[in-house]
Amino acid sequence: MGFYGVLLCGSRQYDNHLITALVERWRRETHTFHFRCGEATITLQDISIIWGLPIDGEPVIGIDVSHRVEEWQHICLNLLGFTPLTSHFKGGHLSMTALYEHFMTAHIDDNSPEIDVVKYTRCVALMIIGGIMVPDYQGGSVRLIFLQLLRDIERIRSYSWGSAVLAFLYHMNGLSLIVRQNEFEENIPYAPYSAR
Repeated sequence: MGFYGVLLCGSRQYDNHLITALVERWRRETHTFHFRCGEATITLQDISIIWGLPIDGEPVIGIDVSHRVEEWQHICLNLLGFTPLTSHFKGGHLSMTALYEHFMTAHIDDNSPEIDVVKYTRCVALMIIGGIMVPDYQGGSVRLIFLQLLRDIERIRSYSWGSAVLAFLYHMNGLSLIVRQNEFEENIPYAPYSAR
Protein backbone atom coordinates (compact mmCIF):
# COMPACT_ATOMS: atom_id res chain seq x y z
CA MET A 1 0.00 0.00 0.00
CA GLY A 2 2.95 2.34 0.57
CA PHE A 3 2.30 3.56 4.15
CA TYR A 4 4.70 1.19 5.92
CA GLY A 5 7.38 3.89 6.32
CA VAL A 6 4.87 6.09 8.16
CA LEU A 7 4.16 3.27 10.60
CA LEU A 8 7.87 2.59 11.12
CA CYS A 9 8.34 6.17 12.38
CA GLY A 10 5.94 5.37 15.22
CA SER A 11 4.47 7.92 17.56
CA ARG A 12 6.55 10.91 18.50
CA GLN A 13 6.68 13.18 21.50
CA TYR A 14 5.97 16.71 20.28
CA ASP A 15 7.88 19.70 21.57
CA ASN A 16 5.27 22.47 21.46
CA HIS A 17 7.89 25.17 22.06
CA LEU A 18 9.93 23.97 19.09
CA ILE A 19 6.85 23.80 16.87
CA THR A 20 5.83 27.31 17.92
CA ALA A 21 9.33 28.62 17.18
CA LEU A 22 9.31 26.97 13.76
CA VAL A 23 5.86 28.33 12.89
CA GLU A 24 7.05 31.82 13.81
CA ARG A 25 9.99 31.45 11.42
CA TRP A 26 7.82 30.13 8.57
CA ARG A 27 7.37 32.38 5.55
CA ARG A 28 4.33 31.35 3.56
CA GLU A 29 5.36 33.39 0.53
CA THR A 30 8.42 31.18 -0.03
CA HIS A 31 7.45 28.08 1.99
CA THR A 32 10.69 28.30 3.94
CA PHE A 33 11.87 28.63 7.50
CA HIS A 34 14.07 31.69 8.05
CA PHE A 35 16.97 31.10 10.44
CA ARG A 36 20.04 33.16 11.31
CA CYS A 37 22.16 30.80 9.23
CA GLY A 38 19.86 30.97 6.19
CA GLU A 39 16.70 29.39 4.87
CA ALA A 40 15.52 25.81 5.09
CA THR A 41 12.47 24.01 3.83
CA ILE A 42 10.91 20.58 3.74
CA THR A 43 11.02 19.02 0.28
CA LEU A 44 9.36 16.12 -1.47
CA GLN A 45 12.63 14.25 -1.17
CA ASP A 46 12.50 14.67 2.63
CA ILE A 47 8.97 13.25 2.74
CA SER A 48 10.01 10.36 0.51
CA ILE A 49 13.10 9.52 2.56
CA ILE A 50 11.60 9.97 6.02
CA TRP A 51 8.24 8.28 5.43
CA GLY A 52 8.88 6.31 2.27
CA LEU A 53 5.79 7.78 0.63
CA PRO A 54 5.57 7.82 -3.16
CA ILE A 55 6.13 11.28 -4.65
CA ASP A 56 5.45 10.34 -8.25
CA GLY A 57 2.11 9.23 -9.54
CA GLU A 58 -1.48 10.34 -9.67
CA PRO A 59 -2.44 13.39 -7.62
CA VAL A 60 -4.34 12.87 -4.38
CA ILE A 61 -7.48 14.73 -5.37
CA GLY A 62 -11.11 13.93 -5.45
CA ILE A 63 -14.56 15.35 -5.51
CA ASP A 64 -15.77 16.34 -2.07
CA VAL A 65 -19.23 14.92 -2.52
CA SER A 66 -21.94 15.91 -0.09
CA HIS A 67 -23.62 12.71 0.94
CA ARG A 68 -26.32 12.27 3.51
CA VAL A 69 -25.20 10.40 6.63
CA GLU A 70 -27.15 7.31 5.53
CA GLU A 71 -25.22 7.27 2.24
CA TRP A 72 -21.88 7.58 4.07
CA GLN A 73 -22.92 4.76 6.38
CA HIS A 74 -23.65 2.57 3.35
CA ILE A 75 -20.28 3.48 1.76
CA CYS A 76 -18.48 2.70 5.03
CA LEU A 77 -20.23 -0.65 5.29
CA ASN A 78 -19.20 -1.57 1.74
CA LEU A 79 -15.61 -0.30 1.93
CA LEU A 80 -14.70 -0.62 5.63
CA GLY A 81 -16.93 -3.45 6.80
CA PHE A 82 -18.87 -1.58 9.48
CA THR A 83 -21.59 1.03 9.83
CA PRO A 84 -20.54 3.99 11.99
CA LEU A 85 -23.15 5.65 14.19
CA THR A 86 -24.79 8.80 12.91
CA SER A 87 -23.03 10.77 15.66
CA HIS A 88 -19.63 9.73 14.22
CA PHE A 89 -20.21 11.85 11.11
CA LYS A 90 -19.75 15.59 10.81
CA GLY A 91 -20.05 16.97 7.31
CA GLY A 92 -17.66 15.02 5.10
CA HIS A 93 -15.68 13.77 8.11
CA LEU A 94 -15.71 10.51 10.06
CA SER A 95 -14.69 10.30 13.70
CA MET A 96 -11.34 8.60 14.28
CA THR A 97 -12.96 7.03 17.36
CA ALA A 98 -15.30 5.06 15.10
CA LEU A 99 -12.36 3.75 13.07
CA TYR A 100 -10.37 2.90 16.20
CA GLU A 101 -13.30 1.04 17.80
CA HIS A 102 -13.81 -0.99 14.64
CA PHE A 103 -10.06 -1.63 14.39
CA MET A 104 -9.99 -2.96 17.96
CA THR A 105 -13.05 -5.20 17.58
CA ALA A 106 -12.45 -6.63 14.10
CA HIS A 107 -10.95 -10.10 14.07
CA ILE A 108 -8.62 -10.77 11.15
CA ASP A 109 -6.51 -13.91 10.97
CA ASP A 110 -5.03 -16.27 8.38
CA ASN A 111 -8.46 -17.80 7.74
CA SER A 112 -10.31 -14.52 7.18
CA PRO A 113 -11.88 -14.05 3.74
CA GLU A 114 -9.88 -11.77 1.44
CA ILE A 115 -12.71 -9.23 1.25
CA ASP A 116 -12.61 -8.81 5.06
CA VAL A 117 -8.83 -8.35 4.98
CA VAL A 118 -9.19 -5.69 2.26
CA LYS A 119 -11.85 -3.82 4.28
CA TYR A 120 -9.68 -3.98 7.39
CA THR A 121 -6.70 -2.72 5.38
CA ARG A 122 -8.76 0.24 4.15
CA CYS A 123 -9.70 1.03 7.75
CA VAL A 124 -6.05 0.97 8.83
CA ALA A 125 -5.05 3.12 5.84
CA LEU A 126 -7.76 5.66 6.66
CA MET A 127 -6.52 5.80 10.26
CA ILE A 128 -2.95 6.41 9.06
CA ILE A 129 -4.08 9.13 6.66
CA GLY A 130 -6.32 10.91 9.16
CA GLY A 131 -4.19 10.35 12.22
CA ILE A 132 -0.65 10.94 10.94
CA MET A 133 -0.31 12.00 7.31
CA VAL A 134 -3.11 14.54 6.90
CA PRO A 135 -4.64 15.03 10.35
CA ASP A 136 -7.76 17.13 10.70
CA TYR A 137 -6.78 20.49 12.16
CA GLN A 138 -9.75 20.31 14.55
CA GLY A 139 -8.61 16.86 15.60
CA GLY A 140 -10.38 13.58 15.93
CA SER A 141 -11.73 13.01 12.43
CA VAL A 142 -10.68 12.13 8.90
CA ARG A 143 -12.05 13.54 5.66
CA LEU A 144 -14.05 10.90 3.83
CA ILE A 145 -12.74 12.14 0.50
CA PHE A 146 -9.74 9.90 1.22
CA LEU A 147 -11.99 6.85 1.50
CA GLN A 148 -12.88 7.28 -2.17
CA LEU A 149 -9.16 6.95 -3.03
CA LEU A 150 -8.96 3.69 -1.06
CA ARG A 151 -11.77 2.05 -3.03
CA ASP A 152 -9.36 0.14 -5.31
CA ILE A 153 -6.74 -1.30 -2.95
CA GLU A 154 -4.35 -2.00 -5.82
CA ARG A 155 -4.27 1.66 -6.90
CA ILE A 156 -3.38 3.12 -3.49
CA ARG A 157 0.34 2.87 -4.22
CA SER A 158 -0.13 4.72 -7.53
CA TYR A 159 -1.01 8.02 -5.81
CA SER A 160 1.53 10.69 -4.92
CA TRP A 161 0.86 10.62 -1.16
CA GLY A 162 4.13 12.45 -0.45
CA SER A 163 2.96 15.44 -2.50
CA ALA A 164 -0.34 15.53 -0.60
CA VAL A 165 1.43 15.42 2.76
CA LEU A 166 3.82 18.20 1.78
CA ALA A 167 0.99 20.38 0.43
CA PHE A 168 -0.94 19.80 3.65
CA LEU A 169 2.12 20.72 5.74
CA TYR A 170 2.61 23.96 3.80
CA HIS A 171 -1.09 24.76 4.10
CA MET A 172 -1.17 24.12 7.86
CA ASN A 173 1.99 26.16 8.46
CA GLY A 174 0.37 29.05 6.60
CA LEU A 175 -2.83 28.72 8.64
CA SER A 176 -0.86 28.57 11.90
CA LEU A 177 0.97 31.74 10.95
CA ILE A 178 -2.29 33.54 10.17
CA VAL A 179 -3.79 32.47 13.51
CA ARG A 180 -0.68 33.57 15.41
CA GLN A 181 -0.68 36.93 13.56
CA ASN A 182 -4.33 37.51 14.40
CA GLU A 183 -3.74 36.61 18.07
CA PHE A 184 -0.82 39.03 18.16
CA GLU A 185 -2.82 41.86 16.57
CA GLU A 186 -5.74 41.32 18.95
CA ASN A 187 -3.46 41.54 21.99
CA ILE A 188 -1.77 44.84 21.19
CA PRO A 189 -3.61 48.12 21.73
CA TYR A 190 -2.71 49.57 18.34
CA ALA A 191 -1.73 47.66 15.23
CA PRO A 192 -1.00 50.30 12.57
CA TYR A 193 -0.30 47.77 9.81
CA SER A 194 -3.21 45.47 10.55
CA ALA A 195 -4.74 43.77 7.53
CA ARG A 196 -8.23 44.53 8.84
